[in-house]
Amino acid sequence: MCGPLPEDLENCIALGWRSETILIIPELAFVELAQVLWKKEKAGFLESFEVDEILSSILELPLEVDGHYAILPDALEIARQYNITVYDAIFLAVAKKRNAQLITADQKIAKVFSDF
Repeated sequence: MCGPLPEDLENCIALGWRSETILIIPELAFVELAQVLWKKEKAGFLESFEVDEILSSILELPLEVDGHYAILPDALEIARQYNITVYDAIFLAVAKKRNAQLITADQKIAKVFSDF
């Protein structure tokens, strides 16, 4: 309904709920998620109540939120080096800073991450 999800996502969320792993997300991701949901609602793919339920469920996930202010210089450098958006580079910069695995459905971003 909302697009492809990485194969590891459900497993990682389950591990996070059981406190077997730490799930890290850039603060910016919440804005991006809300925007995607809003677009799905405007296009008629989701009802308002569904968007509200999905957003509520996302906000309840066991996530460690990483602010992007301190990593903006790193994200900008990654964006320049790999010719990607700063928005996408934020995710890469957080993963790099935290020495974390990146889970993404975006193959271009996954390829850049594999170069780190």
